[in-house]
Amino acid sequence: MKKVVRFIAQCIDSDSGDIIEESIMNEKVLSKADTLKGLGYTHIEQIDFLQKIQDFKIKHQIILNTISTCPTCACKTKKVGIFKSKFHAVLTDHRVGVQRTHCNCGWYSPTSVEGLFGSNIHPDLLKKQALQGCKESYEKSSISLNAESANQRPTNGHSQISRVVKLVGEKLEQVKIAIKPINKKSTPELIANIDGGHIKARGDNRSFEAMIATVYKPEKLKRVDKNHTALEAKTIVASAKSDEQTTMKALFKNACITEGMGKDTEVICLADGADNCKSIAYSIEGDCKSMTYILDWFHIAMKFQNISMPETGKELFQSTKWNLWHGNCDKALERLKELMKIEIIAADKSLSVKLNKLSTYISNNTDGIVNYEERKNKGLVFTSNLAESTVNTLINERQKGKQKMLWSREGAHNVLQIRAAVRSESWVKDWKSVEDMVYKLAA
Repeated sequence: MKKVVRFIAQCIDSDSGDIIEESIMNEKVLSKADTLKGLGYTHIEQIDFLQKIQDFKIKHQIILNTISTCPTCACKTKKVGIFKSKFHAVLTDHRVGVQRTHCNCGWYSPTSVEGLFGSNIHPDLLKKQALQGCKESYEKSSISLNAESANQRPTNGHSQISRVVKLVGEKLEQVKIAIKPINKKSTPELIANIDGGHIKARGDNRSFEAMIATVYKPEKLKRVDKNHTALEAKTIVASAKSDEQTTMKALFKNACITEGMGKDTEVICLADGADNCKSIAYSIEGDCKSMTYILDWFHIAMKFQNISMPETGKELFQSTKWNLWHGNCDKALERLKELMKIEIIAADKSLSVKLNKLSTYISNNTDGIVNYEERKNKGLVFTSNLAESTVNTLINERQKGKQKMLWSREGAHNVLQIRAAVRSESWVKDWKSVEDMVYKLAA
């Protein structure tokens, strides 16, 4: 006995039960699978199956979008032909017949899927393209998405993915900047980490800095083990724009609001002492109870780690670091002066330059240096190594290091909006807002 598997699609009048149209979607004779490849349907067969199913459903569904009443004068409309329009689903592409209608008042209905819904790319595909494009290069994203579809689709081209990332990034920024204060009760305390990362720019040996801020409630910082902590919840924002940090300040303020900032909130900000970090941090002073800026220990420790000290000066060098750890800037600067007077060190121009830079760094940031030992013993945050981790995640994995792509500020900024939303774990909610902005309800 020969067996055949047949899939039939039917469009049925639900009232009468009459079959309006019936079509065989797939029919295949069953045969023994000599290899695993022969078991079930191949990837291409599955995509082909989806193509036919989609075409059948769309053919009958799109009829329901025929506008029979004029939205201008409410008169009955007349049909004026069917127009073929492109529609791109997640895995397949389609030609959709859109019925056009018009009214004697001069009104005409849209003639395309894009005209009806605001776009001819299904939201699920747009979302996939945006996420894929912020994870890897647009070329690789195109290859990955086409591999899923088992077809070279123009809608998955690298230039299209670039346009999608731009669109979604711009909409995300609008969503984040549009946040308004809604907190009935202020969160007592918030921690903010602000840091920057350099991105390779178009041009010879050029780069620009992107700013990143992570805001969280202190109780959300949990200890994993003796040497590691993890954040259970946070809001991350970023900007690569050259606008004197106007966009970053707006995003930072709303990140704090998202985490519960109000007039009774004390905000502790940890950063590396750079002027742009300070400018961003102090921009929220009028929106909270207080804003305390702390030069985080992670960056101080890095300054010391990058200086190789001869045996003669190691004791004074460690004394400098010890005094900083206990918040005593004056003594730390005194120790540095003593250190730079040592003959072997004074004779080393490279080392002297580094020590002078360290002295300047401490002098410029005395207001932000605290007793780190005391904060550590009290279980208070004193370092922003988590911010450094965030910079690595948001920038370095996609826009730095071994990545060969060169960026414009606008391009980098849009990628960062998507990566920040994903990293903040607010992507699902944020995407819904973006979707509402890109697409429209059909009439």
